[in-house]
Amino acid sequence: MRKIFSMCLMAATVCGVVAIHGTCGAANQTVNADMFRQGEIVMAGTAAQVPVGYKIKKVLPNAGLVVLEVAKGQEARHVGLLQSRGKKCGLNLKYQAFSAPDDTFYGRQWNMRMVQSEKAWDINTGGNVTVAILDTGLRTAGAEDGISCEDVRPQSDIVNNDSDPDDLAGHGTHVAGTVAQTTDNGVGVAGLAFGACVMPVKVLDDSGAGTSADLAEGIAFAVARGASVINMSLGWSAKSPITTDQILDPALAAAHEGGVTIVCAAGNDGWRKNVSYPAISPYTIAVGAVDINGTVASYSNGGTGLDLVAPGGGDTVAGDGILQETFDDAGWNYFYYCGTSMATPHVTAAAAMLYAEDPTITPEEVRTALTTTASDLGTAGYDSNYGYGLLQVYAALTSVGQCADGDGDGWTTCDGDCDDSSRAVNPDVLEVCDGIDNNCDGDIDEGCEVCPDNDGDNWSTCDGDCNDSSVAVNPGVPEVCGDSIDNNCDGNIDEGCGEVSGPPRRGRQNRL
Repeated sequence: MRKIFSMCLMAATVCGVVAIHGTCGAANQTVNADMFRQGEIVMAGTAAQVPVGYKIKKVLPNAGLVVLEVAKGQEARHVGLLQSRGKKCGLNLKYQAFSAPDDTFYGRQWNMRMVQSEKAWDINTGGNVTVAILDTGLRTAGAEDGISCEDVRPQSDIVNNDSDPDDLAGHGTHVAGTVAQTTDNGVGVAGLAFGACVMPVKVLDDSGAGTSADLAEGIAFAVARGASVINMSLGWSAKSPITTDQILDPALAAAHEGGVTIVCAAGNDGWRKNVSYPAISPYTIAVGAVDINGTVASYSNGGTGLDLVAPGGGDTVAGDGILQETFDDAGWNYFYYCGTSMATPHVTAAAAMLYAEDPTITPEEVRTALTTTASDLGTAGYDSNYGYGLLQVYAALTSVGQCADGDGDGWTTCDGDCDDSSRAVNPDVLEVCDGIDNNCDGDIDEGCEVCPDNDGDNWSTCDGDCNDSSVAVNPGVPEVCGDSIDNNCDGNIDEGCGEVSGPPRRGRQNRL
């Protein structure tokens, strides 16, 4: 193990390197209801071979299959019934396209899947959002993979007072890659918000050191040029007395007031009383680190100010680090780095995706979306090691914007809820014969009986119920005498009741 920076404020440990250049299911299968299309079964054959009583929903002539409508909850029963008649049939199982990108080393990016990357990408990838990376700069020339946004946004080198924030340390380039590495291009690795554009702002010199004035200028530069999110994988030691900075605090406050979310590393001191500054500022989101097992990393600061954790890698297991493209003295490569510096851009990327989902979102709403949907780790509820828990990007996205769960039924329009104002309507509910597409499959009242049981006595007019508005009338009840009603629907009123008798009549008596 070796340090990337000998004098950096938030060191990242190099953990390793990867050198690269250059139908019919059987009726007795145990499946959950969400694994197949409810209200349907599939039969092998033609429409002419469908038994009487079944409604055809779809004919698939090339496969020689017919999709049949059945009552929801009765799929397995009908499969068994038809199989007993010699028909080949089964449940209509659901399948889902695999959305993993084809980047060569994506499989080694355990961190992406840990934060729900693939489900989140089905919603958005951070498109049209600008993320400012305040760090050692950004290098792109000569990279095999590179940053996905070709027109890297306005950039600045505050340290050297020019517009060329070339990274000579590798730290800023690695951080930027976690946010927006070119993805699904058949080489290298993936970025979490690969649709976003990076704005590199060099506020740390090539040893990883910076000043209050340069950081304040970098923040102001990013805000003035349209950044929605600022990443700051830097800070003071959590053990130092620095918890505020009269030079930097106003810049943080102004950015927050201006609608910009600032995400900061909690620090790598292994301190549990409080996180580093500026992560401890009320205007920032403080991010700690977990390892490949989801356990808080030994180096990760916690305590006062910690908001949540994200993958940062451990310090003992080979490959337990965050893999991104950067460089060292030998040139470009794909490196595993470890640290809260590496955890932070995961949250930054998630914030960018929240802005892509809802451009009107505020920094505090971003914080709420991220912390309330985090996976609770450690002791129940908020704790000093994990904050509110582990970042879950998909869950955060489905809590805001068009993907918010408006009716609280656990389904959103992004999940296929066709009426998010009614808990009685979503893809997981049973179809009700009410003239509404309750299960959002495009069909109204499918599987419903032509003859409903209106009075709830388990008899319908199709079954011979001659008065389906009264539970006292159906073929299964006994005839009631004296009510002048055909209770058992056999066409006779009061049959079997006999003549109604009164008191005995007195005959004539002969007197003696």
